[in-house]
Amino acid sequence: MKRNIITIIGMFGLGVFFYFTYTLFFNPTSADSNLLLSIADLEKENFLHNKKAIIYLSTTADQDIDGEGFSFAVFIDQKGKAQALKMEGLELGSTAVYENSVFLEEKNKVRIVGEDYKEFPMKTDQYTGERTGFIENKNIFFSIYNSGFTQDGSGYLSDVRFGNKEKFQTDSIPFYIASSGIEGDKVNILTQDVDKNQFDLRQVTFDSSLEVDHLTMLDTPKNEFFNSLAPLLSDKKNYYLILSSVIDDFNEKTSLYRIAKDTYEQEVYDFIEYKDMKDLVSTIPYNFKNSAHIHQDVLYFINGLGDVYTFDTKNEEIQKKFSIENASKSKIRHNEETYFKDNSLYVLRYSDEKKEKYYLEEYNLDNGSRVNTLDITGFHDLLSSVQKKSIYSYDLKVLE
Repeated sequence: MKRNIITIIGMFGLGVFFYFTYTLFFNPTSADSNLLLSIADLEKENFLHNKKAIIYLSTTADQDIDGEGFSFAVFIDQKGKAQALKMEGLELGSTAVYENSVFLEEKNKVRIVGEDYKEFPMKTDQYTGERTGFIENKNIFFSIYNSGFTQDGSGYLSDVRFGNKEKFQTDSIPFYIASSGIEGDKVNILTQDVDKNQFDLRQVTFDSSLEVDHLTMLDTPKNEFFNSLAPLLSDKKNYYLILSSVIDDFNEKTSLYRIAKDTYEQEVYDFIEYKDMKDLVSTIPYNFKNSAHIHQDVLYFINGLGDVYTFDTKNEEIQKKFSIENASKSKIRHNEETYFKDNSLYVLRYSDEKKEKYYLEEYNLDNGSRVNTLDITGFHDLLSSVQKKSIYSYDLKVLE
């Protein structure tokens, strides 16, 4: 009997050892349950009613080789409290918001959260997101992915998931996408052929299947390599692209391309020039997909230094409009994000001096004044709970 008791105690001790070993070395998070959301929470009809913003974070694609990659959709309520839904990983993933619905994506599933909760498993896993959005007159959410080269290596595919509460389907765009943007019922994309150093402007329309139309080839110098720094923007008459070209380790020029919709005539403007920079990486925007915006005939762009530049689409005037307060000039980022909406710029900020570390600022685009600040509780604790993986922010959306 004594031997049996010792055996049971030993087995219990071994179980405890394996539990804590798994928790320490294999469990990617140890977040407090108060910080995590359940499906039952999302199914509540009024779940979104007090929500102010959503932050999307994920591990990178290379961290999902072991199948343990993950992402968080972090909902911030009006009082600044953060709670997160844990999902499968998706590098460069994002969310989409339309009225009382939020679209969430992950590696192997999409969800619609709102008055009704729906989720749709996807047959093909995705690892690198490009853009999500909502096409109003088609009543569909969509997500585009830079999926990779075809199996035979003959081409490139960017897979697309699109649908609504009724169903989702998939299709592919046979190009690598450098940047994209929504225009009414279409998605404009800038595709890139790296081997030819060529950019092409194309347009995607959604129906029972996808249609991709070629609009024009971008007239970029073939001896320069360009990177897209912003979403593809448009107004009634023109398309707008912001591209950078590195001159050397310390100097870089950023150009604004304006392409007429009727003739495809292209104009190039010297937008920003960086000279004798100690670290050009620090100038890279917090998020390429949310770095630019057009409001009342003015194009706004925010770089990684927190400087907001404008281009007046009427008189073609370029100026440095304002800077966010106490912006870091370092390339080190702490999951900061930016998001333009109407006449506001929202910035997810980090300060080591604050108790909760993270806060959300709102700036007025007309005069650059900071009009609101909201401290976020729980977000830093959530990030601190991540173990054995590295997680990064990829999107910020403001609901209200």
